[in-house]
Amino acid sequence: MKNFRDVYNTHEFHIANDLLQFYFLSEGDKNIVKVVQYQYVKDFDGRPLFNLGFGDFDMESGAVSDEELSNNKDHYKVFHTVLNTVPRLFDAYGNIILMAQGSDSKKEYIDNCRASCSKKCGPGPCKNAHRRIKIYRSFVDKYFEELSETYIFMGSEGVGNQNFMEFYQKGKKYNTVLVMKKNP
Repeated sequence: MKNFRDVYNTHEFHIANDLLQFYFLSEGDKNIVKVVQYQYVKDFDGRPLFNLGFGDFDMESGAVSDEELSNNKDHYKVFHTVLNTVPRLFDAYGNIILMAQGSDSKKEYIDNCRASCSKKCGPGPCKNAHRRIKIYRSFVDKYFEELSETYIFMGSEGVGNQNFMEFYQKGKKYNTVLVMKKNP
């Protein structure tokens, strides 16, 4: 996406043709193994669609959890490290579509959050929902003109299979963002 300099070193692993992972170590109060995971979902508009996943990696179980807040005080470095893997995904797979959604935008997350709500949301919108995708949207909004020289962005207000896509509009509250490289 952009070539950030203050990033962690990543280790790349291809697992079959439908999964690409990048591992790195977040250093702070705790050392935490993080993983950026790009997984094939399905063909969409004649191209392979890959989902962006990111979280803490559990060495014992091999599971990835995006529910933890590590508070390692390195959030910009971690975010920039994640973004620096995007061009490598397109280099590895070519003419694909990348999908970014926040797991905190899904109905299951919102239902579970409401069951143990600490923010007293009441009947209104869940205050914890959509935080993850908002981070990605804010980045795209901030650098939209520059990024649009290399990438095409689409957005959807839906999550899951009920997505109606449109060309990305800065400032709009999308819950799904699709990214395609121009002239792959």
